[in-house]
Amino acid sequence: MHVLVDVPVTGRVVGPDGKPLPGVTVLVRGTTVGGTTDADGRFALRAPEGSTLLFSFIGYIGQPVVVTSANASNVSVTMREDTQKLNEVVVVGYGTQERGSVTGAISSVNGAELAKQPVPDVTQALQGKVAGVTITSNGGTPGGSAGSSVRVRGITSAGNNNPLYVIDGFPIGSSDSGNELQGISPDDIETIDILKDASATAIYGVRAANGVVLITTKHGKAGQSNVNVNAYNGVQSVARRLNLLNAQEYAVINNESRIAAGKPIVVDRLRDPASLGTGTDWQDLVFRRARIQNYSLGVNGGSDKASYALSASYFQQDGIIIGTNFERYTLRANGEVKLGRLLKVGNNIQLTHLSDRQVTTNSGEYGTIQQLIRIPAIIQPYRSDGYWYEPTGSTDNFIEENPLASAQRNDQRYVQNRILTTFYAELEPLKGLRFRTNVGADLLFSTFNSFAPSAPPFPGVTSRYATAGASATSSYVPSYLIENTATYDKLIADKHQVTFLLGQSAQEFNYSNVEAYRTGYLRNDLRVINAGPINTLLANAGTINSPQHLASYFGRLNYEFAGKYLFSAIARYDGSSVFPPGEKFGFFPGASVGWRISEEPFLKGNRAISNLKLRAGYGRVGNPLNAGRFAYLYSINFGITYPFGPEPQTINTGGAPTRLSNPLLRWENNNQANVGIDLGFLDNRIEASIDFYNRNSPNLIAPVPVSYASGTYESVNTNAASAYNRGIDFSLTTRNFIGSNGGFSWTTSVTLSAFKTKLESLGAGVPYNGGNTLAGDPIVRYAAGQPFGSFYGYVADGLFQTADEVAKAPKQENGTAPGDIRFKDLNGDGMITAADKTFIGKPNPNFTFGITNTFNYKGFDFSFFINGSQGNQIYNQNRYLLESALYGSFSGGTITLNRWTGPGTSNDVPRAIDSDPNRNLRVSSHFVEDGSFVRLKNVTLGYTLPASLLSRISSKQIRFYVTGQNLITLTHYTGFDPEVSASGVDLGIYPQSRVFTGGVNIGF
Repeated sequence: MHVLVDVPVTGRVVGPDGKPLPGVTVLVRGTTVGGTTDADGRFALRAPEGSTLLFSFIGYIGQPVVVTSANASNVSVTMREDTQKLNEVVVVGYGTQERGSVTGAISSVNGAELAKQPVPDVTQALQGKVAGVTITSNGGTPGGSAGSSVRVRGITSAGNNNPLYVIDGFPIGSSDSGNELQGISPDDIETIDILKDASATAIYGVRAANGVVLITTKHGKAGQSNVNVNAYNGVQSVARRLNLLNAQEYAVINNESRIAAGKPIVVDRLRDPASLGTGTDWQDLVFRRARIQNYSLGVNGGSDKASYALSASYFQQDGIIIGTNFERYTLRANGEVKLGRLLKVGNNIQLTHLSDRQVTTNSGEYGTIQQLIRIPAIIQPYRSDGYWYEPTGSTDNFIEENPLASAQRNDQRYVQNRILTTFYAELEPLKGLRFRTNVGADLLFSTFNSFAPSAPPFPGVTSRYATAGASATSSYVPSYLIENTATYDKLIADKHQVTFLLGQSAQEFNYSNVEAYRTGYLRNDLRVINAGPINTLLANAGTINSPQHLASYFGRLNYEFAGKYLFSAIARYDGSSVFPPGEKFGFFPGASVGWRISEEPFLKGNRAISNLKLRAGYGRVGNPLNAGRFAYLYSINFGITYPFGPEPQTINTGGAPTRLSNPLLRWENNNQANVGIDLGFLDNRIEASIDFYNRNSPNLIAPVPVSYASGTYESVNTNAASAYNRGIDFSLTTRNFIGSNGGFSWTTSVTLSAFKTKLESLGAGVPYNGGNTLAGDPIVRYAAGQPFGSFYGYVADGLFQTADEVAKAPKQENGTAPGDIRFKDLNGDGMITAADKTFIGKPNPNFTFGITNTFNYKGFDFSFFINGSQGNQIYNQNRYLLESALYGSFSGGTITLNRWTGPGTSNDVPRAIDSDPNRNLRVSSHFVEDGSFVRLKNVTLGYTLPASLLSRISSKQIRFYVTGQNLITLTHYTGFDPEVSASGVDLGIYPQSRVFTGGVNIGF
């Protein structure tokens, strides 16, 4: 029998930075034998040879080490930070709470995780990282100017569904574009906490229906002084291109189309397609390899009396579409000073300057992407003098604008300067009792200046750019905030933890702008607005909105008994100046309970089930964004004509009411219920969280038509509709391998979000449309019984193959023939009319997901992130453009080479015939595609220099890394990119870029 012999074991424990860790617990597994490390991180004990030592410390992942004769005299352990446990204190709105005590649905992301991705807008880095939060890019514009669609637990309204963003305690205004965080450097962010259910968000009341995103920037800590330098530089390229017709293919299709319609070929050079060759590759000219770079410097530190954090950053990104670029400078200063024993004061201030040049995309007929697809390859890009070539019908069979000119001609730039600052003072006269005043301002100054120069003269050319013009817009959008809170925190009899909060908040919002236009400039080198001739016919304009005010009173009670039984109650009373008298104020309550079963005696200390907590909550919150400014008032419009007097009557122009008032208009309410469970297994090596929620919106705003007998004709915004949104959030983290002494470790994180939404009733309202195609037909329709944003149109049923099929089918158009799309006669009246339209798709996914795997070995780290969306459809307007070559002078895609040319040749791509007599391009399911995708979003490989080398240069960390972004996308979607915004309508979106970067993180 082998007898285990105790041997002396000594060693040292250090942190990731190589510095000693005092107070680390060292235990022999399965026994009570152990000790703790001293101030130098050293320990000494006796343990059997072959036994396992367990090293544990708050905020770090436990490390096992097997005792052997070889290592017993010098055990070396490097502890790794547990980012989840370090983030145990979460921001909950007007305070913080330990993660274990949270009863609402709150998710947190560490800033270090966000900074790993080379993105300009931090919302893009959140994609796939948080269960219950669906983020869709609105395009790949540089600087993230197109914004992102952020949906916290689905959709609650037909209007604005963006969450409320709160930065260091200051709620900022919402934007329809979704680029509210464009001015914040991801390197400045410490944590992001997302409040997802009403029991948590009710503390923000009328603005919380779409969720609340709390952003905490970096602050200094006592006893630590740090200097951090982060830099990366990279290159971008378009991730995917479309297959477009070359010159010869275009001529073949165009000739066939005109001949089928009985029209002559009007451009002589098209008569011999083979002589044209491939022609101009417009994608090569419009798309480019583009640079991206970021540099940031941060300094923070402090003592027991004061702390500070200073940072500066520069971000620059050229767009992959020629003529687009973005540049951002940020400065941030956060500080706190203790004035004696009772009082501390502090500030957070951010200064941002950004400069942006974009082109029109995803907005209808005249965007650069649309022009790129439609311009034929037979057209040359430049004139002989180097200026952009301007196509003509007689020479080129095309009269639209050259996409190179539309992207580059205008000397235009958007500039924004922003000051976001808060100042606070906190008094603690008694232990646990704190009074806090928070005063802040968000001052946003922006200008947009554009000069369109005239074209230089050229023999035989009458330019569309013969006249130079300019426009200038200047806006000022300030917001002011004052808040006062009182918090009392008390532990009674070592079991009853009570925290009580009372507060008041007042915020004011202002907006003003001025617009000026000039035309007829005599020269192109004087490009300021006041250098042009005054023209009183141009519509110069200005706006000064009356201030909006929000007055609020709120409270919260948190109670915890013995660390096991949890209760939280929230109430907020909000008043908004934009609603009618009698409807300005509303009450928004929320409550939740929790049971930490793993703290019960029968389960406490169980390694197999190390965490088990049940949560349940209910609350009501609001959304004021869809009512409109003073929409409850009568609307009187001018420029309305009316005949007066006896025959012959005189036509007079004047003003008249066009919309009735609605004195009962109020914000949209959202009632939310949530049930969740948090799980941990095997000493939390496996952690999971599952939430089920049900959200009901009983009074959504919808347009209600009026009787013409009222003397008005505009629909009235009314709280008439109702909807529901139900879903599940799931997150899982597994620590698959935990290495010691820098050994191999592997962690996997998975998030999954699924929701189902339906507009239940429109009440007195009627179905209404939203979103247009290039032809002006609506794509989106809101109706009872349908998901929000559903596509509406005809149902395509293949192609007619023979004349007999056309004759037997319901009548479509006078020119319908074999090779045209067959549309379904849904009402059975024998004709295809607007009555046969139905719902043909939805933009909302069945579920979205994200998977992150992180590997560490010695100084190397490797991670990859996969995200995806499943079950959503896209209305692909690009295909409309790609197939337009079949019906006119536009070019298109090689998909038209597979067109119908006789029975059995195609059942998908219609025949070529000029003018589209069957209206094949009408809104129909023919253009609806599966938008599901799986994307290798990010791959990062890094190496951190060893501590032995860093100590020689007095550095805490030097890490080199390379990153690839948007590397592989698996999808059946045929457009540039399956991420086309939450609307699901692709009108020529700015494509996503594939990005390769290399960078360095340096810490001192």
